[in-house]
Formats: sequence, C-alpha cells, structure tokens
Amino acid sequence: MVPISYSEESNKYIKEQSADLHSFDWDCDENLTLRCEIREYYRRQQKGICSYCKQVVSIVYATNCHVEHIAPKSLHPEYIFEPQNLCVICSECNQIKRNQETIGTISNTIRKKYKKKYPDKSEDFYIVHPHFDNYDDHIIIVNGLYIDKDSAKGNFTIGACRLNRRLGLVGWELEVVDEPDLINDFNNFIDEKNSLKKYSILDKIKKKLFF
Repeated sequence: MVPISYSEESNKYIKEQSADLHSFDWDCDENLTLRCEIREYYRRQQKGICSYCKQVVSIVYATNCHVEHIAPKSLHPEYIFEPQNLCVICSECNQIKRNQETIGTISNTIRKKYKKKYPDKSEDFYIVHPHFDNYDDHIIIVNGLYIDKDSAKGNFTIGACRLNRRLGLVGWELEVVDEPDLINDFNNFIDEKNSLKKYSILDKIKKKLFF
C-alpha cells in the first residue's frame, strides 16, 4: 500500500501541531479536514476494505470508515501523523480498539522501535501491518472464521482485534456447498494449464470441501 502524501495545507497544519504531540487531541473538530483527507485516501487505497477484518467500510460516511493508528496513538503519539502508521478500519474494529485504549489494555503492536524513525519492516511489528505485510500470508477467512496460518502475526491480529467476535455471538455457520459451482471449479482445475492458477483453484476447492 502506498502511504499518503499530505496536501500542502495539511503539511503546514501538521508542522504546527507537532510541537506538543502528547497533548494533541486527534478527535477534536480542528482536525476534521485532516481526518477527511486521510480517510478518503486510504479508503481508495484499500478499495473500501477494513485492514483488519477485511469487511467493507463505508465509501460515503465516516461512521463506518475510521482512521486507524496501527501503532496506537496512546502509546506512540510521536507516530500520530506518520503516513505508514495510518489506514482505515470498520466501526467494529475501531470500537474494539478504542475500548482497549479507554481501559488501558490496548496491545502494543510494535516489536522493535527505532530512535529517529518509524519502524519500517514487517518484523518490527507484532500485528499484520497493512503497509508491510500480505494479509493472506498470515490469516485465512473461512465462512467468517479467522484462522492464523501458523503465523504469530496472524494470531496476534485475530486476538487484538477480536476478529472472531461474530463466532462468539452466533456460533459456527456452515456454508452449504453448491454442487454445480463445485463441478465448475473441478472443470476449471482440469482445463487450467498454468501451475500457479491450478494451485489457486485447488485451494478454493479444498476450502469448500473441508471447511
């Protein structure tokens, strides 16, 4: 994901506010224009998908499209404007993390911190980082169930964001496999000549049959 390049007006505002980040109020009305700029940018970058649960965010309203600080702003206020520390998430993921911040139980997502720069490698973070990681390398989603792919990052992200929150509420919902659809997948697998594409189709079939 390409990090945001702020507008000239926002850069000027950020410079003015950076003198005292520890008392900076992110949610105040004075920051509305900046939040809108960030939200609109990452909404497009992420194609309207939440960075953590991969559900859709609103493409019109702010109520289900929240600016997220990947390294929590309560723990790392120095990164509050850092473009690589920003993304957008859905209202549920946001509320879960906000509640954690309120009661002081939010997880520190940074594994390794540098003195003069924002951590800029995948291994510097505990969480699946939308700027440095491929989500599918760490988490698989099957019928609404989030499973880590033997990945510490996947496991951390699922726990920190309570991604299986729906499972706790309604239980496991078994997907009914559509037989004609499955037959079509098998035919595509047989006809496909490209090895990588064959593997992708086979993986799709396995998920339908065994999950």
